[in-house]
Amino acid sequence: MHIRTEIQRIREHRTAAEWEKTGKKPCGKRAAMFFVRSVHRAVCLAGCLFLLLLTGCGKDLELEQFYSEMESFTERAAQDFQTLSGIDPSSETAVDELLSAMDSLAETFSLLAEISVPEEFASIEEIADEASSYMTEAAALYREAYADGGYSENTAATAQENYDRAVMRMNIISEVLQGETPTDASVTVTTEPASQQ
Repeated sequence: MHIRTEIQRIREHRTAAEWEKTGKKPCGKRAAMFFVRSVHRAVCLAGCLFLLLLTGCGKDLELEQFYSEMESFTERAAQDFQTLSGIDPSSETAVDELLSAMDSLAETFSLLAEISVPEEFASIEEIADEASSYMTEAAALYREAYADGGYSENTAATAQENYDRAVMRMNIISEVLQGETPTDASVTVTTEPASQQ
């Protein structure tokens, strides 16, 4: 059954250390779990920065709002990825569960695109929009691939490509939020110093 292959790809993953040893980036559904670990780091960073702001280190309401919304997004995305990876491929409802999980991810990523990005992180605004667009397209294509009880391998492959692009952009956002320089050469991140006032 084709859904078994899709779900198995979701469940297969390597730790970040294993990927670093190989010198490669994760691909396919394995990237989802790699991303969840990256997002977890971003949540920790955002949480720490948020607490610093609340304790008086720069009462910048725009940054506080940004960190709060990013934390909400990452928590919701982690739940969506967990749901996706927890699908039993032998279940009669596996296809419906997969499509529902993808719809939920698309909705979550659309929330990311709506977050107002402060000047300090202006470089991620376009990347967030692209991630949302790719995840929305992935969800739509998976629905098309499994339409009318059938399965279109080509459409599913295109859906996975869009999914991978969305997840890759989330990895980049995670790296930027942690103050790291993104390592993926396929997306360019330009940084500008915050204006002095």
